[in-house]
Amino acid sequence: MKAMIKALLVLVLVSAASATTLPAWSQSADDFQRLVRQPDYRQRQHSRIREELRRWRNGAQAPAERLWQETRAHFNLNPRDAELREALLRMLQQRHAARQLSPQAEELYYYQLLNLEPRNSVYRDRLAALLLQKHGGHSPAEVRQAYQRLNDAFNTWDKRQYDRALQLFRQARLPRSAELTAIVAAHLRDRGHFDEAHKLLSSFAGDRSYLSWIDESLKAMQASQRIVNSSFAESDKLMARIQLGHLSQAEMAIKAQPDGPMKHWYQAKWLEKQASYHSASVEYRAYYQQRWSQQLPGFVPVVYKAQLEDVNSLDLIALKFRTSPDLIRQVNEAWPHDWVETYRMLIVPVPRREMAWPTTGYVSSHFGYRLHPIRGTWRLHEGLDIETLKGVKATAPLPGKVVQAGYDSGCGNLIRLQHAEPALRTVFCHGERLLQRQGAQLTQGQDVLVTGTTGASASIHLHFGVQLNGVYSDPMDWL
Repeated sequence: MKAMIKALLVLVLVSAASATTLPAWSQSADDFQRLVRQPDYRQRQHSRIREELRRWRNGAQAPAERLWQETRAHFNLNPRDAELREALLRMLQQRHAARQLSPQAEELYYYQLLNLEPRNSVYRDRLAALLLQKHGGHSPAEVRQAYQRLNDAFNTWDKRQYDRALQLFRQARLPRSAELTAIVAAHLRDRGHFDEAHKLLSSFAGDRSYLSWIDESLKAMQASQRIVNSSFAESDKLMARIQLGHLSQAEMAIKAQPDGPMKHWYQAKWLEKQASYHSASVEYRAYYQQRWSQQLPGFVPVVYKAQLEDVNSLDLIALKFRTSPDLIRQVNEAWPHDWVETYRMLIVPVPRREMAWPTTGYVSSHFGYRLHPIRGTWRLHEGLDIETLKGVKATAPLPGKVVQAGYDSGCGNLIRLQHAEPALRTVFCHGERLLQRQGAQLTQGQDVLVTGTTGASASIHLHFGVQLNGVYSDPMDWL
């Protein structure tokens, strides 16, 4: 009974960290799983939704929430369906016109549009203007310098030079920028600097409406601090200690955990706080294998490190991966927020499609245009980046023929495959060593190259691209 009371108190404290009531996401996650597992059911529902979409197009009102959610679910399972994509674009535009959005929500809206129509220059220009206004009036020169320091801080962080990284994080903060304040506070917290992080968030004098979750982040931090200061057993304080960067105490508590999926979960969180992202991704996959693999047939677990372009939105991450946000919540131990901190890791269950995933690691960058935060200029990132360990191989996602095997100044060592569909090719970049020659016929899953960092690359990773009729398209529409 005493243990139960403690557990309930922990739940109350953590729940108090969220200013919003959690949606009833469990049923939605189950519905999405059913669509994946039962093709006949999916086909019946798909036909019904197409008919409802036809009726909706003949009206002038914004779509009902149910139709919006169902259309999204079916688009996730059929991302190359032009009718569903067009319907989602129109629905987003109608929903946008009917609402008064915060600056953050406005930014999210244009990122959603660009995910569905990435080469639309109107969307890009509008988003460029928003991004140039988001830092509370700081000058372009100040923002440029802050982003450079932020980039240097993360590069230093990865090399375990924590003191130098923290100095750079502090220098990167701009007093009126909610985004940079939140990022700096999160990383101060992760190294145990609770008081400094708390002060940054609580005394922020800029526009708090821009970053809607900044107050929730503060409450979550305070809830973790109350748990740590309570009379709970150390095992009950474990997650709070990880959140607050009490890494030595957390390490001892993890060692005392019984073997099982939760031990892998805690270990992943502990490693992630120390920028050991590769090791953390291994633990996340072990957790998923033990906890969810049998419950979720038809899904591939992908470990993802959230980026600035995600606008801290769990919903946008789900759209990018063509999956259900509610299912992401479920497999991440009932994720309690609508937001995700930048550079945090999540397990994303992705519906299995005809292409097999080409390698093992964690995803660090999506397909799409990247906007320079100051210049407002765009560069198309024409694929998916998967960070790997040295020596990890990439494999053919489908049977195909090697039509190019060589070196490119940008791609480094590369291989290009021609698949059975004449218009479809895949490309593998930055290989340390090529394992196939031009003209070779490959089966699905056959080794293509050893991943590396040749060409224009800063880390060992696979850049995986998909070309349709000679034009690069989003790999998540195929994987």
